[in-house]
Amino acid sequence: MSVATPVLVIAGLTGSGKTLAIQQLEQLGYTGLEGIPPAQVLPLVEAMQTHHAALAISLNLHAQEYRDQVPILAGWAQSQGIPFLFLEARSPVLLNRLSAHRRPHPHGEAAGLLEAIEQERLALAPVRERCTHWLDTSDLNAQQLRQQLQALVQGIPQPLNLRLVSFGFKYGIPPDANLLFDVRFLPNPFFQPHLRRLTGQDPLLQEFLFADPITQSTYQHILSLIKAFWPHYRAERRPHLTLAIGCTGGQHRSVALVERLAQDLQPWTVPAGNNLLPDLNVQVQHRHLLDSQRELEARFGPAPGEVSVAQQQVRIPLASVPAPSHG
Repeated sequence: MSVATPVLVIAGLTGSGKTLAIQQLEQLGYTGLEGIPPAQVLPLVEAMQTHHAALAISLNLHAQEYRDQVPILAGWAQSQGIPFLFLEARSPVLLNRLSAHRRPHPHGEAAGLLEAIEQERLALAPVRERCTHWLDTSDLNAQQLRQQLQALVQGIPQPLNLRLVSFGFKYGIPPDANLLFDVRFLPNPFFQPHLRRLTGQDPLLQEFLFADPITQSTYQHILSLIKAFWPHYRAERRPHLTLAIGCTGGQHRSVALVERLAQDLQPWTVPAGNNLLPDLNVQVQHRHLLDSQRELEARFGPAPGEVSVAQQQVRIPLASVPAPSHG
């Protein structure tokens, strides 16, 4: 395969997939080099380019002295038109990945693994700001990662990864939200006994909610903003946008709006199995749906004739449209 980008530099968080990215790039015709201090990149490129058509280099940024070398490397990469990619993932995902391995975290002196993850995220923030491309690997398998990398090195515009998140204000605001909407002013199904135990994924609850003109107007405003904003996010080469919608508990109103958005944004996506990359990659996450259901059950008891939420052991995954996640 001929590559449009002869050199690719990769930085990122521990557990974000740098080694996997190098492996996938090797399948695309690159020679991979891992754990290289930034100051050694330019000499390596000069020494190896005559013998290798394309190089993929991941950086060692564990030490502060290495992180201090990044500005010079970033300036050189920018002057040569070399992509500088930063890999990242959500903290719970990193926690799960790192817990499955025995390798110590570079910030292992922290009180715990989650704190080590957050310390590294903070330490690498200046590096991230100097990168030209960013990729969240939280929900990517190996094939999807290779597709994203192939699009990058061949100069194909990346799709916007739009994550639609419902949440409950009583449990806390998502820390990574770019756009946040408070819909607690909409009619609350909690006060309708026949709707209280349902979720925003239920057609009966959606019918009740969207029969209200304020709900319809609010929803259309949010949908219009997404359609207006996402091309500009792509143009700025920031391919990730998290839109969070919150109600009181994260079970009814916010879930219903997120589900409707995922459905109405399907025309901007490409069906699974199509070799073309979509303009918009929509993902759905109902952050507090199970928390709210468990709280309702603790307060009112299980619904007559139904298995309790705890016994169901329901898992709400992060899924890509056109198959939104269901609890």
